[in-house]
Amino acid sequence: MIRSQHAVLVGAIVLTMIGTTARAQWPTDPATPLVVADRSGPQVQPKITSISDGGFYISWFDSSTGGYDVYLQRLDAGGNEMWPHDGVLVADRGFSSTQDYGLSVDIMGNALLAFRDDRGATTEITVSKIGPDGTLLWGAGGVQVSSGGLFVAAPRVTGTSDGNTVVGWTSENTVMAQKLDPTGALLWAAGVTLSPTAGAFSATDIHPSDSGTAIVSFTHQTGSFGSPIHLLAQKLAAANGASLWDADHVKVYDEAGGSLQFGNYPPFVPDGSGGAVFAWYTNSPSLQCRVQRVLSDGTEVFAHQGVETSTNAAQLRVSPSAAFNPTTQELFVAWRELNTGQSQSALYAQKLDASGARQWTDNGSQLMPLTADEITNVTTLVVGDGALVSWVHTPSFGNDPIYATRVNGDGAFVWGPPIAELCILPTHSSRLVGVMGSEGFAAYAWSDGDPGDIYAANLNGDGSLGYTALVFSDGFESGDMSAWSDAVP
Repeated sequence: MIRSQHAVLVGAIVLTMIGTTARAQWPTDPATPLVVADRSGPQVQPKITSISDGGFYISWFDSSTGGYDVYLQRLDAGGNEMWPHDGVLVADRGFSSTQDYGLSVDIMGNALLAFRDDRGATTEITVSKIGPDGTLLWGAGGVQVSSGGLFVAAPRVTGTSDGNTVVGWTSENTVMAQKLDPTGALLWAAGVTLSPTAGAFSATDIHPSDSGTAIVSFTHQTGSFGSPIHLLAQKLAAANGASLWDADHVKVYDEAGGSLQFGNYPPFVPDGSGGAVFAWYTNSPSLQCRVQRVLSDGTEVFAHQGVETSTNAAQLRVSPSAAFNPTTQELFVAWRELNTGQSQSALYAQKLDASGARQWTDNGSQLMPLTADEITNVTTLVVGDGALVSWVHTPSFGNDPIYATRVNGDGAFVWGPPIAELCILPTHSSRLVGVMGSEGFAAYAWSDGDPGDIYAANLNGDGSLGYTALVFSDGFESGDMSAWSDAVP
């Protein structure tokens, strides 16, 4: 049964609101989510990141003026918009597509945006830094990090522990990286190339590691179109971007005869100790999800090629989302489970201990049974000793409510009834993204496909919506957010 609760947790203690005394705007009703942007044209592809003051940055593309312009909004902990409604224009682009881009935050609380920019004579990768007051700190044009008019794509950006910024992107068939100081000056000459062998390389994700270093991940198509695709990673030195792991990179997944799904660019999450946790799925030899943890020194913790999240041969698995608990060293992952004909979807989750051993049986814990309803946009966050899992649920075309559930360390449901509603608008929800905030609750953003607005909502530890200045004793405690923050390695 689906529920919508609004009760305040028992046993909570009062915190002081940070940054504002205004009325909290986080919705309490899943039928009325927070409207972040609702201009005349479609607004799509939101991203969200948390800020140490308890608030959040949300970015998106806006096509109201013809091109897909880059916009940004800052929310305080209460969900109040800190800038004008519909956000701040970061880049007034021409006819750029909605190709993927990067959002992060630096250690000073500034937002970082990296995107494909067609405002000049050639299309290049640009990085912008935006202050907490909405000021474009690197000017209206941002800082261009690519050059030469080559095909560039899919930039990712992160703040590092030394106060700088690192961006990685795809350039033709190679992966490039560049570091910028707080003023926007380029620190790594013409940039660093991460493509030592033949084939096509594509950037997938980037996060900070220790002492100003950064970890970048990328896929490697080993030959011509249709050849196997593998997953690699490298740690870049703070001073010059030199490779700190094997010169040929850490091969997270390079199984003989195995391949990632074409067009799948799996992200990773920091482990809070300078390492990284990866989750991906393969399409060969079969549709299956795997996970791996790589330590700060490049050592793989689990068996090479990763650990399967489930060994159930009767079903298939795709689209994993992982989260890591740095205190317990446990990894949580949720994914879409499919029947062999791929006509039905289910939702499963698994916990792995520090050695990579599956904890919730070899098949994982079933969160939603197989049904003809489609399940997409699975998002996993760490909560207490367990996990918070959200997803878009599609019982019929154009009807996409957003649900969430919480499981404890044993894989059992915490809430009763177990499923909470984030959004029940009778419209097309997509691109759901979520993050834990520094005040101890989760925040989400998504795009509504008709008419194409950007929405947001928060979720408390008991499954209720709406802001309350409380620290919850059941596992949503404030504290070290290093596992989820790009700004703190």
